[in-house]
Amino acid sequence: MKIKKYLLSFVLIVLASLLLVSGVKGEVDNKRIDVKEMSYAEVIEYEEDEIDKEFSVEASKNNQYATNSNQLDNTEKAIEEVKPEEVSILVFGSSKISLSPDIAKICASIETLNNDMSKSKEENFQTFNKVIAKLKELGVDEKDIILNHFNCYPNYDYGCGRNIIGYRSTISFCVNVKSLDKIKDYVSAMTEEGVTQICDVVYEVSNIEEEYNNALSSAVDNAKTKAEKLLSRNDLKIVSIKEEYVYSHNCLYRSYAEDYSASDMVGKVEIEAKVLVEFN
Repeated sequence: MKIKKYLLSFVLIVLASLLLVSGVKGEVDNKRIDVKEMSYAEVIEYEEDEIDKEFSVEASKNNQYATNSNQLDNTEKAIEEVKPEEVSILVFGSSKISLSPDIAKICASIETLNNDMSKSKEENFQTFNKVIAKLKELGVDEKDIILNHFNCYPNYDYGCGRNIIGYRSTISFCVNVKSLDKIKDYVSAMTEEGVTQICDVVYEVSNIEEEYNNALSSAVDNAKTKAEKLLSRNDLKIVSIKEEYVYSHNCLYRSYAEDYSASDMVGKVEIEAKVLVEFN
C-alpha cells in the first residue's frame, strides 16, 4: 500500500516538472502557461489503523445521535399516550360518629376483714353469693355477672411495730346491664347485700361493630369528596383502600351517680374511622 502511494507521488512530481519546463520554453497548444496556474499536488500519507480509527469514531457519533433521537421520540410518544384518567391520587378520609350509649357495665367490689384468713375468705364469698342471688331476682342473667379478681392478704398495724390485725379479702366483679334504666335498681340491691364499693359504670354501644363499619364507609366518601375537589373531576374510580389504625375509646367511664342512669346525661360515645384511598 505504501509503495503505491510513493509511485503516485513520484508520477505527480514528474508531471509537474514537465509542465514547468514546457511553460519556460514556450507555448503548449498555442497558450502560455503561467506559473500561478500550475496545479499543486500534495500527497498526505495515512496509516491504515488511523483511517479505521477515524471512521469508527465518526460511526460511533452517528450511532449515538441516532440512539438519542430514538429515545427522544419514545419519550414524546409516552407523554402523548398518558391519559387524564390514568393519573392516580392518594387521599386520607376520616369520619367520626357520636352515639348515645344503650348498655352499661357496673364494676364493684366486696371487702371483708377477719382475724382468721379462712373466715375472711368464707365471709367474702358468702356476701358475693348473696349479691348474685339478689341480682338474679331482678332479672340479671348469671352469665352477665363476671368475677374479675379475688385477693386475700394480711392487714398490718404499724402503730406499734408491724403487727397483723387481720386478713382482708377482696372480690372484684362486673355486672352487664342491658337497660340503662336498671342501673339504679341494681346498684341499690348490690349495696344492700354487702357490696362495699361501686368502682365505676362503663357506658357502651351494643352494635359497635356495625356503627364502626358505617364510619368506615363515611370515611371513604370523605376521601372521594376531597379527591374530586382536588382534581376537579366527578368520575373517579377507587383503586385501593387501606384502613388506618385509630386509637379511640368506644365507651365512657363514669363514677356511679343516680343521675347518670339516663343516657342523655352520660354523654356520647365517639367512634372514629380513617382510610387511605387511591383513585384514578
